[in-house]
Amino acid sequence: MSNGYLTLARIEGDPGALLDGYLRTAETMDSVGRDHGLVMHAAARTEDGLLIVNLWPSADGSESAARDPRRLGTLAEHEPAITGMRREHRELERFVTFERERADAV
Repeated sequence: MSNGYLTLARIEGDPGALLDGYLRTAETMDSVGRDHGLVMHAAARTEDGLLIVNLWPSADGSESAARDPRRLGTLAEHEPAITGMRREHRELERFVTFERERADAV
């Protein structure tokens, strides 16, 4: 039984252009994640692009989301701004989520 599956994507390119495209397509990508069981998603601007972190219940959800036509179409829209991409996948030994009051949530 899986204890979770972590995916990290380091996307290289102009950080501003990548962030603009990311925000423009976030609703579609959020739907893909939700439909395939995504537990947590986070994105951060870096000096040379974006860092995306996804937490899945298992590798199956990550792999089925990766094949989703909505995701593939969205990635094609971003291709001109991307100069490189590195992905890393890890089976987790453990993860914990903590409840927060809605007013405190970011």
